[in-house]
Amino acid sequence: MVSNVDSPQRKMQILTLKKTGLGTPAISGSCANFCTVTYNGVGDYNINFTKKPFTLTPEILLTVVTAQRVLRIGTVTNTSVQVLAFQMDGTTAAEADFHMMAIGTLAQDLLG
Repeated sequence: MVSNVDSPQRKMQILTLKKTGLGTPAISGSCANFCTVTYNGVGDYNINFTKKPFTLTPEILLTVVTAQRVLRIGTVTNTSVQVLAFQMDGTTAAEADFHMMAIGTLAQDLLG
């Protein structure tokens, strides 16, 4: 879902998506047309905000779908987020499916 909250002071954007496919990832959901996924190797994915990048770095929320996996947020910019997946030990890279939400601003006047 893409949601924009408009007011004279702010313009917020919320992007939600589902990443599926172990090894060869795919994204789906209502924001799939606004993002792409890049596979960087086992358990390392970049979600790229292609159509409406955020003005500032967004807040990221993740939920793991694959059993016996944990997720970490890697590098986050206004145009992409890196998601890292591990086995339950937290150090061994592993494939995982997940859901993601990115919440941020599109307002230029918040840049100061």
